[in-house]
Amino acid sequence: MGKSLGSHLKSEARGSLGDYEEVIRQIREVMAVRVIAGESGEIEEIHVLAGNGRGPKQIVRDIESSLMARFGVSIDHKKISVAQVEEGSSQQSWGTGRPRLIGVRFTVDASRAEAEVQVEFDDVVHTGRADGPATALNKLRVVAEATLGAIGEYFNSNCQLALDDVEIVGMRSRRIVLTVMSLLTESGEEILTGTSLVKGAEADAIARSVMDALNRRFTMVVRKPGSRPAVTEPDPG
Repeated sequence: MGKSLGSHLKSEARGSLGDYEEVIRQIREVMAVRVIAGESGEIEEIHVLAGNGRGPKQIVRDIESSLMARFGVSIDHKKISVAQVEEGSSQQSWGTGRPRLIGVRFTVDASRAEAEVQVEFDDVVHTGRADGPATALNKLRVVAEATLGAIGEYFNSNCQLALDDVEIVGMRSRRIVLTVMSLLTESGEEILTGTSLVKGAEADAIARSVMDALNRRFTMVVRKPGSRPAVTEPDPG
């Protein structure tokens, strides 16, 4: 009977994904959150958009503590990703050794959406294009996919990028694009997140958020434009 009662209490303590998100939103500096569960209902990923008033490790620890205290749920810190927004920072260019966003063209014709994004790195410009149904959600994905197509041209052949989600989050008087993607390399899979304040056209902010997600990983996976595999000359002897 004791075991049954304990199981019942544990079940009652656990909440829904919405309950988890509501608790995490109460943590200082957290602006938005999305909790993703697997088929078994266990938490697989937690993506947080936060201000820069606190360090990401502090926010992660608070999330772990809050979920344990409120619901008795233990979460591996590796499943929590925190993207921080720094107002006033420029995400148009990453500076020396990083790609630069040249331009974004986005059009909607009847029921189709098309995007063309140009990115420059090391004096080489690549263009990414994507199109699809002009639904509210898919229009965001079309721009993000076009941006990935352009940036992906600079990557080593053993690196693969996949767009997981892109969303515009509203908070008070601001709107922020949050992008989540997966980077697959020989070392394994990594979840990347990027953000950008919507200051003008939404398409521009979406492209910048994709580039922001790749900010810290670009120099690790880039293939220098114009580089060629080394050619071994035959031994004349």
